[in-house]
Amino acid sequence: MPDGPAIGSRGDAAAASAPLAEPAQAEADGGGRRWAVAGATLAIGGLGSLVFTLLGVPAAFLTGPAVAIVLAVALRVPTHMPSPVRAGGIAILGAATGSAVTPEAVDQMAAVPLAIGGLVLVILGAAAASYVTLRRVGGWDRLDALCGSIPGHLALVMEVSTEAGARMDRVMMSQSTRLFILVALIPFVLGGSDEARLTIAADGLTLTNVALTLLLAAAAALVGRLIRLPAAIILGPLAAAAVVSATDLMTIALPPWLVAVSLAVLGISVGEKFATVRRAGLARMIAASLAAFLAAFVVAMAISAVFAWALGMPVGAVFLAYAPGGLDAMIALAFLLNFEVAFVAVIHMSRMVLLSLGMPFVVAAFARRERRLASPQNREVPR
Repeated sequence: MPDGPAIGSRGDAAAASAPLAEPAQAEADGGGRRWAVAGATLAIGGLGSLVFTLLGVPAAFLTGPAVAIVLAVALRVPTHMPSPVRAGGIAILGAATGSAVTPEAVDQMAAVPLAIGGLVLVILGAAAASYVTLRRVGGWDRLDALCGSIPGHLALVMEVSTEAGARMDRVMMSQSTRLFILVALIPFVLGGSDEARLTIAADGLTLTNVALTLLLAAAAALVGRLIRLPAAIILGPLAAAAVVSATDLMTIALPPWLVAVSLAVLGISVGEKFATVRRAGLARMIAASLAAFLAAFVVAMAISAVFAWALGMPVGAVFLAYAPGGLDAMIALAFLLNFEVAFVAVIHMSRMVLLSLGMPFVVAAFARRERRLASPQNREVPR
């Protein structure tokens, strides 16, 4: 059966193949238009934060903007988050989360080798469960299902999927759905509150300490980029803040409103990923992506429960470390829900390294096999 109404004209075809929204259009319309749309986008995200806070939703400053922006995208409201604003918000979050690293968290690093064993099982198990679901429920071809099932490292997934020739609307829908659900719904499952985490160093909240913290975050993000650190914009400031906090070299201090805005910027960035999804066959792609997420979630949660018992750690902390979502979003959730940030960050960085080393070769080999099977000489000749 077709996924939607029949397309009877060029106009209909263009509409069906158009993205849900045009977040980049503001770039082409000039600086004034771009920043006006960016301001409106922040306002929408802020409204989402306010509503979720009033409703008592966990991690409201992250989940609220994500949900609000997805709704705006669905309504075709123009959205745009300038790259410098996003980078600044993520770097500030890195410093905030780094300040939460405790000596007890450093002691837990001894559990990392065993935890990485669980990580490998989650990568393989969740990807396999998602792949089978996308094939059976969505009817996706093998290459699209594989690329849509890779757990995390979105930038690399997009790069290798494009090079392999996968359908990018399907890949983006699967990847974006997984990240959105993790950000918007997982706090309900794991519980927690963001109230105690918004003020960083209340006793030392001076203008000098705040300025030094912002300078440290910017410098650490830049150094992280120069040394090619994975997810440098968040991991650079996180590592720097953790070191200076643990050694008492300086006080990491951030006002609550700045942390809240930074969380909203991250939530907006998560929601905006849906803007590039094409409308053609949207309902069936959403259904397949939701089913694939559920399958991967069940596998990841089961493995997390086993390894949480083996590691003597909360299931929520281990799940966030293993969760197939964005590194920055999962670190922010760990910070908001009062789990050990250092453990979650190290495991997610390990996942990025493992995927970087193996994913391009696996996808390339898979794509070559698909092309070989599709070549005329390998097609069965009808009798």
